[in-house]
Amino acid sequence: MNQQQKTIRLPEQNSVIIVGRLTKDPDLRRTSTGKAVCIFDIAFSRRVKDSVTGEWKDSDTTFVPIVVWGEQAERCNDRLKKGFSVYIEGRLRMNKWDGPNGTKRSRLEVIVSRIQFLSVIKNINSEIEQVSDTTDNSNIDEQNDQNIDIDDEDIPF
Repeated sequence: MNQQQKTIRLPEQNSVIIVGRLTKDPDLRRTSTGKAVCIFDIAFSRRVKDSVTGEWKDSDTTFVPIVVWGEQAERCNDRLKKGFSVYIEGRLRMNKWDGPNGTKRSRLEVIVSRIQFLSVIKNINSEIEQVSDTTDNSNIDEQNDQNIDIDDEDIPF
């Protein structure tokens, strides 16, 4: 009797989740067709406890290039700055190109499928009236009845 071996193919998994801080301001560019692409790097470190002093220190800092496309790219350019924290879901891609003098170059980068801004930009131009802690409560009802408009762009996620 001849036994045949069956090969089971599993789906390829190419997903990554990273939380880090931008190392510089985002760089927004446009393709020849006008599609937005935003490029920036994030950095993250591993926290280790020093065996001598017992203090926590950052170690093994890693820098990762990030690529965001379309409307997400435009939002990243508008809302992110150097030092801001982000949560990123995406896939890894090996970007290959010819460098100066015909040298082959490559780098592993993350193509973003979902990004969440963990740092919030405070708009100094918007004014929100605060109720003071006074014993005179006559104006509080009037202040609570006022509609405060919150723009969707003010929400970080």
